[in-house]
Amino acid sequence: MDLIELERELASRFIRDFALLTSSGSFAIVTALNASNVAKGSSVIMPASCCPIVLFAIQMAGFNVVLADVSMNSLSMELSDIVAVFDSSVSVIVAVHGYGHYCKIDDIVAFAKRRHLVVIEDACLAYGGTYKNKPLGSYGDFSILSFGYDKPINNQYGGAVLTNNSDYYQRAKEFIFNNKMIQYAEFEQLGTLKAQVSKLQEYGQSRKSNVEYLQNNIKNPLFTKVHFDQEVSFWRYPLLLENRDPFLVKAKQENIVFTKHYQSLGDLQTHGYFPNSRRISNQIINLFVRPETPQQQLTDMVTFINAYRYE
Repeated sequence: MDLIELERELASRFIRDFALLTSSGSFAIVTALNASNVAKGSSVIMPASCCPIVLFAIQMAGFNVVLADVSMNSLSMELSDIVAVFDSSVSVIVAVHGYGHYCKIDDIVAFAKRRHLVVIEDACLAYGGTYKNKPLGSYGDFSILSFGYDKPINNQYGGAVLTNNSDYYQRAKEFIFNNKMIQYAEFEQLGTLKAQVSKLQEYGQSRKSNVEYLQNNIKNPLFTKVHFDQEVSFWRYPLLLENRDPFLVKAKQENIVFTKHYQSLGDLQTHGYFPNSRRISNQIINLFVRPETPQQQLTDMVTFINAYRYE
């Protein structure tokens, strides 16, 4: 298999006309921003609860970042959050499906079209899932994928930018050609990546099965669950817990692994009010739900959580 053939496979799988492989998901964002042809120095809205690499990629591309708060229902930036910070300097919206839970991307796209804005759908944690029966990764002017560590396709390397716009595609292709750092270079991995792409639906079903097990068996009222339905494909299963640190200390003592992504990006600003992002930052606990997660690990996490009490 060659690179062009794999790009066509990705485009087809995500109902896109064009796909281009990149060296990472963050460089896919840089590529999309440059291909969008909007003015450098204009503003890009993104969620305050998000991987900081998204912020760094926007800045690297030469744009100003405007943070918006997120919904506690979806852990994602929704249209009302965007409207709250929108002004005439904004040219692009980066809509991230937070923690793998879809945002209402169709509402965001409709808003952007009315105001002639570009939408970049960041599906890096969510692809393999759907929204309104369409694949996440099929919305917006561009979509972004990552194949790095612990992503839905865990290839340890690579990303992709997808679009239906031939002008965007040509500019993105030229930008990648002229920037060696952004080019997908691990050609010996193409066969492995292709094999994982072909198993994306299978991987997604495994994640959902693991999520459903946790959703149905975690009963401790100290922990708050996030909205879940059959279209949600969590990256890591999220729970919220007040006074989280003693729980994490005790878990570590018993060799049970949880993570606490992400810190609110609002903490990087002198001024800004992002209460939901701050709450998530202070309370979130992430449970691994990858396809290869053993059932015993899931059972141990559930048992530990259900037995936990504040001391």
